Amino acid sequence: MAPRATTTTSKKRKGSQQQNNRTRDTATSSSGYRNASTSPYDGPDVKIRILGMSLPNPISYVRNNVSLPASVASYNLPPTRIALVMGIAIILLVPLLDSFVREESSLTTFLRGMAGGSSSSSSSNNDENGVIGDSLPHVTNDGKFHGRYPNSLLTLFYPFTLFRDVVLDQPVSPDDVPFFWHAHVSDEVAVKAVLTRCYDADLVELNTVEDVEKARGLDLVPTLVSQDRIGAGSLEKEKLYNGQRRRPLVVASPHIREAAELFSQDNFGRTFSFYRHPIDYDVHPELKKKLPPEAGANNFLTRLLSDVHTGPLGFKELGIGKQVIRQTTIVGTRDLMAESLFRFGKYFGWVPVGGEGTKESGEKDDALATSCIDEVIRDVPGERYADHNSPEWHVFYKANKLDCQLYEIARSTWRAQIQTIVPLTMQKIRAGEGDDEEKEAEDGGDV
Repeated sequence: MAPRATTTTSKKRKGSQQQNNRTRDTATSSSGYRNASTSPYDGPDVKIRILGMSLPNPISYVRNNVSLPASVASYNLPPTRIALVMGIAIILLVPLLDSFVREESSLTTFLRGMAGGSSSSSSSNNDENGVIGDSLPHVTNDGKFHGRYPNSLLTLFYPFTLFRDVVLDQPVSPDDVPFFWHAHVSDEVAVKAVLTRCYDADLVELNTVEDVEKARGLDLVPTLVSQDRIGAGSLEKEKLYNGQRRRPLVVASPHIREAAELFSQDNFGRTFSFYRHPIDYDVHPELKKKLPPEAGANNFLTRLLSDVHTGPLGFKELGIGKQVIRQTTIVGTRDLMAESLFRFGKYFGWVPVGGEGTKESGEKDDALATSCIDEVIRDVPGERYADHNSPEWHVFYKANKLDCQLYEIARSTWRAQIQTIVPLTMQKIRAGEGDDEEKEAEDGGDV
């Protein structure tokens, strides 16, 4: 009896399956594609539920009203999954579209600028300084950097962006202009004495703001280039080993921000300066005129470099000072004045008075420079020391905390530059521009 029951049951199942197949075939033939009316996601009343909300089902509308190819219609996906896939696709494509639009906009602006500026749209994008595109990073004809945003680094650090990076921008180019920034009187006197007596330097002294403005009006740096006192022409007078030179030209001023604008992208400035502990400040009288009286006893150096003369100071102003010291300055410190001055001369490739400037005379020239420097600065007073446990010191430190930090940065930079500020002759060799390399190349060519 059991086998008969099984046979009867199986017949019923087959009959049911055949009936379902007929129903499915009928639906397929009437709609034009498979599962048109049997899908659980079809029908005008079916809605999509996302995050507890019921939304109309666009998939059902498309299936019921649009004739789709059989290959597409047969691929049945839940609307929620389709929406998810489309969302991911949009997220991936939007950045690409944004980049494309920006590039098209930049290209259009550039082409308008190249068209001649006759149209109103072109003239609106070009001002008297040659700016093309207000929102683009650019350099105007006066050498000023303008970043994309008001607080971009190029804008924030201007005009110090017209100074070379003394470490990364090696070897020293003959087109660069040595710039001695002296914020303190005693440093000015000692360094200028060394420059003139030990290196027979030609100093361009700009001690007042009026002097700087006059130099700008006379196009000081381009004029010096045209006279072959700066640039490759200045080295043609006497060929010395690996780009060394006699009687260097040095621009000197206490006004670092104003003097920086004398330089350009063709002739950058290369700065060297001495930094003191705030307790030893001997501020130049011209700088005292520039800043209010209260600034002299309240982070004077930070205010000078950041150009924030009054009000509170923060990390932004401190960062500007650090940038100037670490990146754009060959650092000298008062307690290591002789070593600092000797490093300056070797970095720029200055031959001391009585030196020969040849490869063989290196040790002799160094001895001459060291002897002269020691003699000149023999009577220069040293640093003062303060009791850091006294109440007076705590009051002073509280008022000059940022300047104290800049001094520590200067000392750490001096130590780091033992390895990074190398003689010009070594810079040339490392860059493959040394005279020895050229001779070896010529010898190799003869063979």
